[in-house]
Amino acid sequence: MQTSYFKRLIICGLLASLAACGGTSEDGNTVQVDGINVKSTLNKTGSYNVEITGSNNEVTITAGNKVGRLEITGINHDVWIQATAEVDSIDIAGSGNTVHVPLGFKTKLTKSGSNNDIKEG
Repeated sequence: MQTSYFKRLIICGLLASLAACGGTSEDGNTVQVDGINVKSTLNKTGSYNVEITGSNNEVTITAGNKVGRLEITGINHDVWIQATAEVDSIDIAGSGNTVHVPLGFKTKLTKSGSNNDIKEG
């Protein structure tokens, strides 16, 4: 009985540590948002790419930014693209990901997986 308690305690500790894992980093002209429950606002000059992985991340691409490729993998991400931001292409894979775009937003879109959505408004 005591062994089972310790196993549950260790598992809970590992899950709690994962909730705080991840962040935003840069590799050349690519911004990477990776982890669980990461909230990130991207605002860079010049053209850059964005890669979002993990789960339950919230990412905002601010007005006036120029993104070449936005690649989203994993589950349950929310990505907001503000008015006047440009994104040449969006590639969404995984499940339950939503990209919120302004009315009339144009981009090249590739979707795979399930329950991935683009919401205009």
